[in-house]
Amino acid sequence: LYALIIAFGLLCVRLVFVQMGAAKPLSDIASNQYRLVVSLLPKRGVIYDRNLKELAISINLSSIFAEPFKIKDKGPVSEKLSDVLGISRDEIYKKISQERGFVWLSRKVSPDTARKVQSLNIKGIDFIKEPLRVYPNGVLASHILGFTDMDNNGIEGLELRFDKYLKGVMGYRYSIRDAKQREVPGYEYKEILPIDGDSMVLTIDSLIQSLAETELENGYEKYNAKGACVIVMDPYTGDILALSNRPGFDPNNAKASLPDLRRNRAVCDFFEPGSSFKIVAASALLEENVVKPGDKFFCENGEYRWFGHTYHDHKPHGWLEFRDVIKFSSNIGTMKAAQKLRKDQLYKYIKRFGFGAKTGIELPGEVNGIATHPSTWSKLSLCSISMGQEVTATALQLACAISVIANGGNLVKPRIVERIQDRTGHAIQRFESKKSQRVISEKTAKEMRDILRSVVDSGTAELADVEGYFPAGKTGTAQKVEPNGTYSHRKFTASFIGFVPYDDPKFVIVVIMDEPRPIYYGGVVCAPIFKKVAG
Repeated sequence: LYALIIAFGLLCVRLVFVQMGAAKPLSDIASNQYRLVVSLLPKRGVIYDRNLKELAISINLSSIFAEPFKIKDKGPVSEKLSDVLGISRDEIYKKISQERGFVWLSRKVSPDTARKVQSLNIKGIDFIKEPLRVYPNGVLASHILGFTDMDNNGIEGLELRFDKYLKGVMGYRYSIRDAKQREVPGYEYKEILPIDGDSMVLTIDSLIQSLAETELENGYEKYNAKGACVIVMDPYTGDILALSNRPGFDPNNAKASLPDLRRNRAVCDFFEPGSSFKIVAASALLEENVVKPGDKFFCENGEYRWFGHTYHDHKPHGWLEFRDVIKFSSNIGTMKAAQKLRKDQLYKYIKRFGFGAKTGIELPGEVNGIATHPSTWSKLSLCSISMGQEVTATALQLACAISVIANGGNLVKPRIVERIQDRTGHAIQRFESKKSQRVISEKTAKEMRDILRSVVDSGTAELADVEGYFPAGKTGTAQKVEPNGTYSHRKFTASFIGFVPYDDPKFVIVVIMDEPRPIYYGGVVCAPIFKKVAG
């Protein structure tokens, strides 16, 4: 009798344990044995250039999965699959030995691999079609497009920024199995089809993008640069026609590249622009009517001491007219002219030209750059900032700034996405060009265009000249700041910002080279790239 009471008590304890503690795990095991749910990925929307050339597409490939409960002789099966899939036997054996109704073996395999697995005719091994993101042009526009992961999630670039539009809606395949793993007929939910994603049309022109990338790559390799970027932009609408960075990566195999290679330097990196920034001080001086193009400044024969600090010019100059101060990029002449401005006046134009604030382009990761308030400036700051020190900018900010001069005095908001459209081609969202903001007068803009034309015609950027096209622009060669806060004598950022033709600009082109070697002058390193892209 006591034995029966003890046995009954133990049985009650077991029942309580099963009901309260083990019910959920046991229920999950049972559920996995009779229910199979397979996610169906939608196709991501196509990304087109402005002429509807495909930049990113999705193709269907076979993914291989196993239903472990249906597989017998798991050891031999693991051996066979290992040879075909290139996965270790132990890894496959571990997967097909799980108490689950579904497990992935290999996703988005080549058609040849799928045929080989199919020919093995293994019960419990099946296939499903899944979309694979493909970039037909390889590295072209890779920093713009970004890439996706295995599950079609956007990871970088526009793929990340507009993931909710491009991704689409997941579908599912349901089935119920009996104890012998046979599908139960008549189950009410068989399949919910996925909804493919919307497509996107960019402002990029693939032909201009390809040309820009080729010339940037040549310059990047020739001068052993740490990094480089080029931007081609419509100065009136803000449309980005090309944007490229080096080093680059292939989005078809993004895993093989380091994160540094995938960084969009044109919007994510900021730097002291050096003499390219002189367009701001020069425009402010002319707009405020405190200097005229013909006013003369003594450039101290190349060496000028100001508040205990000595400034130098690349080449010594005596008296120069203001237009020639910019033409020959005299630091000393620029500083002397800038002293006719108040701090708040210079700062006003720095902000008007868009520095210290994001441009608002649709690309992720954009930074502000640095443009500090005059209340924090030292006695040297006004002069230093006028020639591009103590201020930082992105390549895209420089493109917007030079566009002010090119288009007659207005700051435009850049855009790289024209519209998002559904599968029928109907636009569901348009990214219209924003109304531009007046920065300087048309008169000042024309005077600056004439001055910048002389920079290319007979100044520091003669290597940028394109016969018959009459380009204009400004060179920059900036010392980089060392970790100890001093300016380096070995590391430089070279730049050229310009437009073509100077009297009726159609394109703005910005070229930046980070730490070129052994030559580092913007007029030598970057101007020839501008010329080849513009020509």
